[in-house]
Amino acid sequence: MSKLKCKCGHIITDVTDSIPYKGYILPDTKWEDVSSALTDNIDTFIDAIQSNQRLDWIKKHFSVPPYPTDLKDSSIIYDSISNTLLEAKQDIFECENCGRIAIEVGQTNHFKFFSPDTDDTKGILNKSS
Repeated sequence: MSKLKCKCGHIITDVTDSIPYKGYILPDTKWEDVSSALTDNIDTFIDAIQSNQRLDWIKKHFSVPPYPTDLKDSSIIYDSISNTLLEAKQDIFECENCGRIAIEVGQTNHFKFFSPDTDDTKGILNKSS
C-alpha cells in the first residue's frame, strides 16, 4: 500500500520507513508458528555454519542471486527474521487527521477502519507510554 484514503478524506501515505502513524499486528493465532519459524531458521543457520553448509542454507532461504552471499551472519539472521515477520504481520495505520485506525484484513492490502471512542487518542501508535 502506498496510499490509503481514510473515511474522513485524508490520504494516508506509506512511502518511507519509520512512519509514526504506522504499525504492525501479529495475530495471536500466528504467534506459535512465527516463533517456531524464527527459532528453526536460526538453529538451522547455525548448524549450516558449523557444518560448512552456509552457502547452501542461504541459497535455500533466499534468491541467490541477487541475494548477496558475503553478508555477516547477523545480517542474514536479521533478513530471515524480517522475512518471517513479513509473511505473518498485518499493517495498521492511524489517520493523522481524525485518529481512525485502519487495519489490514489478513494480508490482502484491503483495510477496515475503526473509530476511536475518545478524542485523546491521536498519535496512539507513536506514544512511548
